[in-house]
Amino acid sequence: MRPPAPAASYGFRWNLLDSTTLRWWPQGVTTSADASEAGLVGGRELVVVSWYAKKFRGRSPGARLTFVDVTDREQPTYHHVLLVEPVRDDHTRAVQPRLVHVHAGGIAWHGTTIWVVDTYGGFRLFDVDDLLRLDGAPVEGYRYVLPQRSAYRAVAGEGIERFRFSFVSLDRSGSAPCLVTGEYGGADATRRIARFRIDPASGGLALDDGVARPVAVSHDGPPRMQGAVSVGGRQYLATSNGRWHRGTLWSRQRDEPLQERGPVLAVGPEDLGYWPQRDELWNVSEHPLRRYVYAVPRANLD
Repeated sequence: MRPPAPAASYGFRWNLLDSTTLRWWPQGVTTSADASEAGLVGGRELVVVSWYAKKFRGRSPGARLTFVDVTDREQPTYHHVLLVEPVRDDHTRAVQPRLVHVHAGGIAWHGTTIWVVDTYGGFRLFDVDDLLRLDGAPVEGYRYVLPQRSAYRAVAGEGIERFRFSFVSLDRSGSAPCLVTGEYGGADATRRIARFRIDPASGGLALDDGVARPVAVSHDGPPRMQGAVSVGGRQYLATSNGRWHRGTLWSRQRDEPLQERGPVLAVGPEDLGYWPQRDELWNVSEHPLRRYVYAVPRANLD
């Protein structure tokens, strides 16, 4: 199907329950093109979407990932996977799953690791090799769970406002892969975009004296910034325009001023991803009955 985004060439909707639920809200997007330079994982083309759950009667089931097989783009299929954190009981020494309560505003898949942003916490790391199918009782109704393997905790220096990790994407265009992450905010808030280098040897963040520092930070992101990707030195940014208006795409070459590409995204755009083998930007929209995952060929933006 073709979603209501003028620049899109392909997209899909969720089933009726996932399209209408007020409990779960889609946020981040990444693909097998991030995970592998061949664009395939297990011989399949995959899209992964993160969701966070709003509280109902004072509690929330946390966050989940949805793995969508788009190898046959006419018939996508998907499974939900609940994110959990393994916690050992001090008395019994048994390991129990604890729900992961993050907004999950952006995700990036590199190798077997899926990076999930934690707004003020930094990054949570999940390895797809750890994915479990539960034989016993499900957790919050989910048979598939993905335990957190590690995390990077964000800290701020004296006099520096804490960074808000609102979204993230993978940039493979340089000599070493980088994570591009940034802040959602209004006109009066900081709207920074930061780049962190990934250590090719470890697959984790490149460290300096045990600390991962951004290799670049810009301070001029547009208001209501929801996602950003870098493609060969050109940056693309997505901004939202409320519940009833289409999202706007912006671009710039390196340090040039931002250029508005217009309202070419769907209503309620969130995170951005990039599929280099197809030269496509990917986006997910969040509002009930308007929830789409779709591809925008860069050729449509000329």
